[in-house]
Parts: sequence; C-alpha cells; structure tokens
Amino acid sequence: MIKKAAQVDSADSDHPVLAKAPVNSAGLDSVLHNVSRFAVGCYKFARPYALHQAILSNICLYARVLVENPQFFKWHVLLKAFPGYIAIILAYAYYNGINQIFDIDIDRVNKPYLPIPAGDISLKEAWFLMIFDVVVGLLILRWMNADLITTSLYCLGLVLATFYSTPPFRFKASSLATIIVIPLITGIIQNVGVLYAARTSLGLPFWWSPSTVFITAFVTVFFVPVSLIKDLTDVEGDMKHNIRTFTAMIGHRNIAFISTGLLLVNYIGAMAASIYMPQAFNRHVMLPFHAILSLWLIFEAWNLDKANYAKEASANFFQFLWKLLGLEFIMFPFM
Repeated sequence: MIKKAAQVDSADSDHPVLAKAPVNSAGLDSVLHNVSRFAVGCYKFARPYALHQAILSNICLYARVLVENPQFFKWHVLLKAFPGYIAIILAYAYYNGINQIFDIDIDRVNKPYLPIPAGDISLKEAWFLMIFDVVVGLLILRWMNADLITTSLYCLGLVLATFYSTPPFRFKASSLATIIVIPLITGIIQNVGVLYAARTSLGLPFWWSPSTVFITAFVTVFFVPVSLIKDLTDVEGDMKHNIRTFTAMIGHRNIAFISTGLLLVNYIGAMAASIYMPQAFNRHVMLPFHAILSLWLIFEAWNLDKANYAKEASANFFQFLWKLLGLEFIMFPFM
C-alpha cells in the first residue's frame, strides 16, 4: 500500500502540468507581490498628503467658479474638466517626486520611510515616473486644446519645481529662495492657473475678482509658514548636507512662533475682508470659520511647545497645517 502511494506520488511529480503548478503559482504570487509593491511605492512617492491637498483644492476652486456661474453646473461640464484635474495631479506628483530623487542622501537620515531610501522603488523607476508625469500631463493639455497662458503657467510650475530641487540651481539650499518659490508655485501659479483655466474653458473672461484675490493671497501667505515648518523635523539631515534652513539657524521654537504668528495674521486678514467687503464675501461664514481655526491653531501650537518640538510632534503639527488648508478650500465656495 505504502509502495503504491509512493509510486503515485512519484508519477504525479513527473507529470508536467502537476509539476509546474506549484512553480507557476509561486511565480504568479511573486509577480502580484512586485506589482503591489510598485503600486504602493508609487503612491508613497507622490506624497499622499500633498496630492490629496492638490485634488481637494482644485475641485474647490472649480466649484467656486460654478457657484458664481450656476448656469454651467451640468454633468457634461464637470466631465469635460476631469482630464484637466489628471494633468494637475501629474504635475504635483512631479513636484514631489523630483525633490525626492535629488534628496536621497538627506532622506536616508531625515525620512528613511520614503519609497526610494526604503527600497520600495528604484531610482530608475522614479525617473520613469517623472518622465511619465511630465509627458502625459502635457499631452492632456494638448488634447484639451489648452491656450498659451494655461500651458505657460503649467510649464512654469514644472520648471520652478525642477529648479527648486536640482543642481546647479537647487533653490531649496537657500531658506530665502524656499519661502519664495514654494508659495509662488502653490499660492499664485496653482490658484491663478486653475481659476483662469476654469473660467476660459467655460467661455468666461478671467478677472481679478475679490474671491480670486482673496484665495490667491491667503494661500500664498499660508505657504510661507508651511515652508518654514516643514524643516522642523529635518534639521539633522539638512545640517549634515550643508542646507542652512531658518530652523537650523534660529531654532525650532522661534520658527514655530513666527509661523504661527503669520498664520494668525492671515486669519485676521480673512476676517477683516469679510467685514469691510460684505458685498463680496459671506461674513456669516468667514468670521466664525476663521475665528475657530485661529483658536485651533493656537491650541495646536501650544501642544507643540509642550512637546518641546520633538520630531513626532513637529511632524504632526506640519500635517495639521495641511488640514487647516484643506478646510479653507472646502469652505471657499461658500465664502
């Protein structure tokens, strides 16, 4: 009986289909694992918190145009705008990715969990993603017949992001250049570009309406503190690679204090705009909304100070600023 079983097992193992089944299964599992690893790595490479912010902000900016022009609130209009959002997402993925490619050595110290230093994606794969983002983004603009101003603003954002991260320009090596370039890209180019493209795609002329001026000024000012706070967790790696940030020069507490003060001034300015321009803004929304966010900001800044600006607390405060900005955009169509 045992002998027969052994013969059957031996015969089974010699059968070409049965013999290859475990190998093929293992090979399929390996392929699926690699695909899954690469997909997760690509997602992390795009820096989800910034990508989510880009998606949210651009939807809300477009929503504001539709609120001001409700006759265009139709499904075919929304679907027509969808490829444009894909192009914007690809641009933001490029902004975040090109910075990581040239920051590998710094990120091994400051952010070893990022996909390149963590080994989730290779440098060659990262470069492939960068080329893909730029080429497909520009092809989408071409397919949508984007005008010269829209295309120029889109390309200007790509160029500034490249100069920010890559030698010999590498604006990020200068603290002053950083607090100019980041607000310029995310505050002016993004907001003006999206609002301009949204209006022209609907056949509307672009103009510097109070709402356009407000959101452009607010976000531009907001990203100055963001540009400062982002370095709270990175001092060790920055100092090691001779990147003299304001945090490294004047200390964590001073940077947090200055940044919180700038944000509070921004919120006070928003409340003042609603009081002095009631015909342009909904003061019943803007006043209480910005007052609540101001108090919340003070509370979180106090918690950061209590934590003595530890790395984890600083990272949490940085993420909190993105939440504040997201809430601002969510409320923008109703202001």
